[in-house]
Amino acid sequence: MRNSKIYFHYLLPAVLLFWYAVMAGCTHPVRRLVFQPHHIQKLPPFPDSATQFNRYWLHTEQGRVEWWLFKGGGSAVPRKGPAVLMAHGNRELIDHYRKRAETYQQIGFTVLLGEYRGYGRSDGSPSRERIASDFRHFYDHLIALPNVDPARIVFHGRSLGGGVLSDLSRERPAAAIIVESTFLSIKAMAWGAPNFLLSDNYNTLAALRTYQGPILIIHGTHDKVVPVRHAVEMKRQIPRAELILYECGHSNCPPDWEIYWANITSFLDQVWGTPF
Repeated sequence: MRNSKIYFHYLLPAVLLFWYAVMAGCTHPVRRLVFQPHHIQKLPPFPDSATQFNRYWLHTEQGRVEWWLFKGGGSAVPRKGPAVLMAHGNRELIDHYRKRAETYQQIGFTVLLGEYRGYGRSDGSPSRERIASDFRHFYDHLIALPNVDPARIVFHGRSLGGGVLSDLSRERPAAAIIVESTFLSIKAMAWGAPNFLLSDNYNTLAALRTYQGPILIIHGTHDKVVPVRHAVEMKRQIPRAELILYECGHSNCPPDWEIYWANITSFLDQVWGTPF
C-alpha cells in the first residue's frame, strides 16, 4: 500500500512529464516539416512605391499578421466581380506572389494575399489552427468588399497553401479551387508517421473529396519535394478534377507563364460557362 502511494505521488508525475517531453520532441520535427519560415534566407523590402495593392494588418492574440489586397474589376453597381484568395508554400512569402496577384488583377480579379503567422513581417508562430483562423478572417473580409461577388471566390494555393485552402473549403464556400504542387496529406509527406505525432495534419485529398465544386490540379513531373504521384493519385480519387502536368520541379514551375495563365483562364471560363 505504501509503495502504491509512493508511485502515485512521485513516480507517476515523473512518468507523465517524461511522456509529454517525448511527445513534444516527436511532434516538433513534423511541425518544422510543415512550416519552414526559418528556411527563408532574406526578407524582401516592402515595395513602398507599389500602387497596384494596399497593405493591411490582421490583429490576432499573437500580434499582427500582414495581408495585401489587389482590387480588380467589378463594382457595387451594376455588377460585382470575381476574386481570388491565395495562399503560398512553406518556404515562401506573400512578397513572392505579387506578380501572380497582379496578373489576376489585370484580368479582372480582386486578389487577397494572406501571410502566415511567423512568416515575413508577421508576428506569432504558425500552426494549422492559427492559420485556419486567420484565413477565415481573410475570406470574410474579401466577400464583404462592395466590388466582390461572394458567389465567385476562387481559392488558389501552392504547395502548403493548397492544403490551407482545401481545409478552408470545409468552412467557407468557394466557386473553384486550384491546388498547385500540393501534397495529398501531411501524413503522406511524413513517411506514414502515426496520427498522434501530426499536430498540423493537413489532408488535402480528404478536404477536396468533400468539396463539390470545380478543381484544377497543377503539378510538375520532376517535383522532388512533393512528387508528382501526389497529383496523379488526387486525380485518380477525384476523377472530375482537371489535372495539368508541366515539365518542371517544385520551385521552378511553371516553365511557361503564358501557357500557365492560358490554362488557368480556360479552367475559369469553364467554371462560369463564359469568359470572364
